[in-house]
Amino acid sequence: MQASIEMTRSGSVAIHLDPEAARAVFASLLFAARFHEGIAPLAPIAEEGMRGVERTAQGGSRSCQ
Repeated sequence: MQASIEMTRSGSVAIHLDPEAARAVFASLLFAARFHEGIAPLAPIAEEGMRGVERTAQGGSRSCQ
């Protein structure tokens, strides 16, 4: 599992994850969304992210903004 975080002077943050790390992050969000109303709106984004990770793992490419 590989991950790196890059912070810029503008205040933005870029997180680079390998497919295994991305799956872990998205799965954690989906799990937490079941128990916390504040996180629930992130569930659809995490579900789309999981689909994107699977496409990437199968040879495609994916970029999140």
